[in-house]
Amino acid sequence: MRAEAANDVENGAGDDDGRAEKPKRPSQPPSQTLVRGLAVLRAVAHQPRGLTVAEIAARTGLHRTVVHRLAGTLASEGFLARTADGAYLPGGELHTLAGASRPTLAEFVQPLLQQLADRYGGTAILFFPEPDCVVAVATAVPQDSDYHLAYRKGSRQPLDRGAAPCAIRAGRAPAADDTDAVREARRRGWVTSHGAVEPGAHAVAAPLAQDGDVLDACVMFVSHRQDRVDESTPEVVSAARAARAFLLGSQ
Repeated sequence: MRAEAANDVENGAGDDDGRAEKPKRPSQPPSQTLVRGLAVLRAVAHQPRGLTVAEIAARTGLHRTVVHRLAGTLASEGFLARTADGAYLPGGELHTLAGASRPTLAEFVQPLLQQLADRYGGTAILFFPEPDCVVAVATAVPQDSDYHLAYRKGSRQPLDRGAAPCAIRAGRAPAADDTDAVREARRRGWVTSHGAVEPGAHAVAAPLAQDGDVLDACVMFVSHRQDRVDESTPEVVSAARAARAFLLGSQ
C-alpha cells in the first residue's frame, strides 16, 4: 500500500493536470513598520524643502513618536537628511534609488553643462543643497582648454556665500528672512558673485525651482573671466529652465 501510494504521487494521481499539488504557504501580513517607514519617505520626497516631525505626522497620520523614530532610522541609513533646525529632507540614498528606474536629473543636465563649459571655456555645475552646504552632483569642464577652475562631483561649498546658495534660495517661496540678494535673484531669475568662494572667480547661477515647485537645485557657471560669465548667463538660465521642465515632466 505504501509503495502504491508513493507511485501514485510520483505519477500525479489525484491531480487533474498530472502534477502533484504543492502545499500553500499561509499569506504573511504586511510589516507595519515597513509600511509606516515608506509613508514617511513618501511624505518627505514630495516636499523637497523639508518637513518637521510634526508636519510628517500630520501628513501621514502617524504619532509623532513613531515618526521621530522612523525618520531617525531613515536618516542614519542615508535615505533622509536632517537640517540644523530639525527638518527632514530627501537623502542621497533616496535620490540614488529614484534614479535607478529612470534617467536622473544629473544625466539629463550633463550635456547641457558640457555645452556651457565648451562654449565659454569655464566650469559648469549642477548644485544640490544639503543641511550645511551645497554639493556638486554633476560637473563639466571645457574639453579644449588647459586652464579652468576644477570642481569634482561631490565638491562642497558653504551655504552662507556664493552664487549657488543664493540661487537655490531664490527658487523657493518668498520668506521673511530672505536677503536683498535673494529677492533680486528671484526677480531676475539668476544671480552673480565675484570672489565669494574662490578668489578672483566670477560665477552666475540660476535656480531650477520657481516658488519651490520642483527640487531645490541650481545650474552654475564659473570662470576667472567676467566677460565669459556675462556671455554665458542667458544659456545658464536656459539650462536651468530645461532641467526644471525635465523635473516637472518626470513627476
